Amino acid sequence: MAEQRRRQAFLGRLAQLGLESASAEVVRNLGFVLNTRKACGSVVADFGLGDFEAEGTTARAVDALRDELLAIVRRHEPRLREPAVRLLGRWRYNMVRFELAGRVEDQPCVLDVDVDTTSRAVTVRDAEVRRWR
Repeated sequence: MAEQRRRQAFLGRLAQLGLESASAEVVRNLGFVLNTRKACGSVVADFGLGDFEAEGTTARAVDALRDELLAIVRRHEPRLREPAVRLLGRWRYNMVRFELAGRVEDQPCVLDVDVDTTSRAVTVRDAEVRRWR
């Protein structure tokens, strides 16, 4: 059977980056998508985060954010199979941390998704980093 070589993602080719692992590409892509605000940063009206901000209470906003994260991953990051999002809780004084788990290229992939409640900035990183801090 011939070995199939994975092609570099479009943004990596555009930025002339070296070949990244598939999970690193997923992390980078989700960082871009989740830091885009609906109807503000894209010509596609439903691209990015934003629906959770309409909720009246913090508890409902967090639930809506978890649901929105899962929907975005399912729609815009098909390389992450069987995605699941779990709230890990408050992180630092102004952040909420979610765990995003799934499979990339048939390997388990667990990511931390930190949402800054003040600026709405989102940081996505491999959860392995958390284990060594």
